[in-house]
Amino acid sequence: MVIAGAGGHGMEVFEVLKKSKFGNFIFFDENPSKSSPYPEIPMISNPENLKNALKQDPYFVLGVGNPVARERLHSFLIYSGGKYRTVLSNSSHVSSDLISNGFEAMEFSYIGPKCKFGTGVLINTRANVHHECEIGSFSEIGPGAMLLGAVKVGAKCRIGAGAVILPGLKLGDNVVVGAGAVVTKDIGENQTVIGIPAVSLRKT
Repeated sequence: MVIAGAGGHGMEVFEVLKKSKFGNFIFFDENPSKSSPYPEIPMISNPENLKNALKQDPYFVLGVGNPVARERLHSFLIYSGGKYRTVLSNSSHVSSDLISNGFEAMEFSYIGPKCKFGTGVLINTRANVHHECEIGSFSEIGPGAMLLGAVKVGAKCRIGAGAVILPGLKLGDNVVVGAGAVVTKDIGENQTVIGIPAVSLRKT
């Protein structure tokens, strides 16, 4: 299985997969000067080598957190013949049966009933996504962040570590919520918000 991204998040994904005993792993990173974070795990950066690896085992997971990088890598590996696979930590709790697209639920994360995700959503360590939330493709819910009931988050958003989104609110596409912020009102697309209560910092 290919882990697309050999940085910090790639290492965390590897640790989750290792516990699940999926089999053999290969890191892929677009940076040819980067080395494997684990000496025992091969590292490739050449596109042709990637295609050959995917012929042996077509499954891949995303090992980056940044939504733009997640979307780019997902598209590139699909184009190269890969098949995107969901990552579920053994300690995560996923009670929704409405999520059909691939996503990641990292250690001790919680996903409540009747949630809907686009492709490539990342629910990071100890993040909480409560009932009936909707999250757009490639968005990242940061460590310890909390989406309360029926929150709607657009595509390619970044919800910072420890942030809280109050019930029923809507966030547009490409929104960045700063670490520890508390969002108390709807946020339009392409904004960065910080603070308690969260206020707009700038257009992204």
